[in-house]
Amino acid sequence: MRIPRTRGAVSGLMVVLLGAFGALVPFVGPSFNFTIGPDSSFDMTAGRFWLSLLPGVVAVVGGLVLLLSANRATAVLGAQVAIAAGVWFVVGPTLSVLWSDAAPPLGQAGRPLGGEYRQMAELLAYFYGLGAAITAFAALALGRMTLRTVRDVELERERAVARRDTGVATPRRRRFVRGRNGDRDRDRVEEPTAVTTTNDR
Repeated sequence: MRIPRTRGAVSGLMVVLLGAFGALVPFVGPSFNFTIGPDSSFDMTAGRFWLSLLPGVVAVVGGLVLLLSANRATAVLGAQVAIAAGVWFVVGPTLSVLWSDAAPPLGQAGRPLGGEYRQMAELLAYFYGLGAAITAFAALALGRMTLRTVRDVELERERAVARRDTGVATPRRRRFVRGRNGDRDRDRVEEPTAVTTTNDR
């Protein structure tokens, strides 16, 4: 079912921006003394890939689907993908403790640098606050996508009228009748047509 593109535009745009921020901040943050883990810019590590870059890219993809899609099912899929990315931002750093001894090692995020307030801001901006914001916007979009509003009904009615005006044929109904041998024979039921007669005088 088609929906207005504006239905998920705002939430999709916010998810795209937040996902891009989450994917890039580990690589540009150290330049501003705002970092978790290695304090060198553009230093790709396994932890940064699995915990920041990958979920950030996934969030951007989900947000773009929300932003551009006019199909309800596709937009719902984009919202679900974005929710998964947001949840991973939140739980990924904690779960990374389990794979610290994996072979090959998948890496961890590392420790936030600076004082207490700076460390709190780094953790919120890199993972927990960022993931919560992505999840909130994506969940808001998902809720809007699952609702069928009056506007949706009006759009469906307009498209039905447009198809009728352009002469697009609608599928004919079929009826099942039982034959003499007990089998079900499918018979096509034609649509009734108006017959006009002219009386000559």
